Amino acid sequence: MQKKADDSMKVMTVCNRAIAVLSALLFSLAAGSAVSAEIPGECQSAVSSQMLTPGMVGSSAEWLDAKTVVVHTPGDEIFFGLAHPAAALFERPFSMEGARSEHSSFICQMANSGVKVFRLVDILLAGTMDDKTGAARPGPELNGLRALALESLRYDTKALSKKMAAAQAAYKKDVIDKLHPKELVSIIMQQPKISIQSTKGHNTGLKAVYTADPVMNLYFMRDQVITTSKGMVIGHFNASQRELETKIVRFAYKKLGITPVFEVSGTARLEGGDFIPAGDTALIGQGLRTNAEAVRQMLKGDVFGTKRVAVVKDAWKNQDQMHLDTYFNIIDRHLAVIVEERIDQRDASGKIVKASDPAKKSLVDLYEMKDGQYVKTVSDMPFQKFLEDDLKIQLIPVSNADQLKYGINFVSVAAKKILAIDGVSSAYKERLAAEGVNATWMNFSNLTGGYGAAHCTTQVIRRE
Repeated sequence: MQKKADDSMKVMTVCNRAIAVLSALLFSLAAGSAVSAEIPGECQSAVSSQMLTPGMVGSSAEWLDAKTVVVHTPGDEIFFGLAHPAAALFERPFSMEGARSEHSSFICQMANSGVKVFRLVDILLAGTMDDKTGAARPGPELNGLRALALESLRYDTKALSKKMAAAQAAYKKDVIDKLHPKELVSIIMQQPKISIQSTKGHNTGLKAVYTADPVMNLYFMRDQVITTSKGMVIGHFNASQRELETKIVRFAYKKLGITPVFEVSGTARLEGGDFIPAGDTALIGQGLRTNAEAVRQMLKGDVFGTKRVAVVKDAWKNQDQMHLDTYFNIIDRHLAVIVEERIDQRDASGKIVKASDPAKKSLVDLYEMKDGQYVKTVSDMPFQKFLEDDLKIQLIPVSNADQLKYGINFVSVAAKKILAIDGVSSAYKERLAAEGVNATWMNFSNLTGGYGAAHCTTQVIRRE
């Protein structure tokens, strides 16, 4: 009996000491960049953590005024990705501090365009702290955050005795209950795993190896969901590195008051960069990242809220043009850009002067709503022909060099008003200006290191 009591006391002592150590460690992270970078004072009014009211979610056309956007300023969760970019799905190494600064400036640019911005971390923290003291505020909001953090913190107890391993579940909950909300957010972003071992070389009787599975691509908020005329659809990532993001954003959007209209399941793969709304026609890319099963489920589930759905099939599946929004983007109802290698270029008389490689041409299957369901009415129409002849869109060809500099991955905040990525050619800028496009050219030199730009980093949840 005495030995059991001594063992229990040892476990409790170790628990209390470890809680203090873990709390100090996570607070140091949370006090830094786990929380979004500070926004300049003149832009503070654009940042909100207020809940939404019903009917405030929906986007029917890319050229309509962007009213509400959700973003995530990258924090410490991207650090390990900078040490090995390829495994993190990043394009190259870049500066973490530089990326934060660029993102904060981007939020200011959206504010200047009349956009209301929700930052993901602000949503997670909303209602969990006292406004004056910053202390944790007990209640359902804090309880929800704790529950998400509890799922995100993993203890590996295989090396412990059955008795000590059994005590760890209660111990982990005790740890979570003692942490500040900002520390809980750090846990959610870092997804730590603690492999615990017993040891005789230390008076606590335990040692651990600390690893993490951070959500390094979370700042690309375009991809976890799509926002259609009907509302929000939860996707499913093609890459295993990004699977955890969906759980986090589902929690955040629920806090905002958003109830998804649909979620793809099973073998379906859906990423937000493949969806572009265009009035009575929704464009959904099918290729490297979004598959036919996801398209099938969404057509059957009637999630688009449009008369027609154009499935843009990309057989090329090129990494540099992984999503529809990396090689095509809409500026206005009758104006768009597309990478030049995807289309045939013609002279004034309509004669083809430069033909594209057939392997790089996307094809469109068109579905129309008939008697309450989508029915295919057109198969394998060239994407260029569909855009020009059906949607009556004038296409501005973009050079491969400018596409690689993210010249296509801008976000439209209004008709012919875009927030775009600087570094492209003067010829491209002049062509846009000649078409009456009001472009703000932004420095994204670090943010693009993660393999995306302005369109990728925004989830526009309301346009009107």
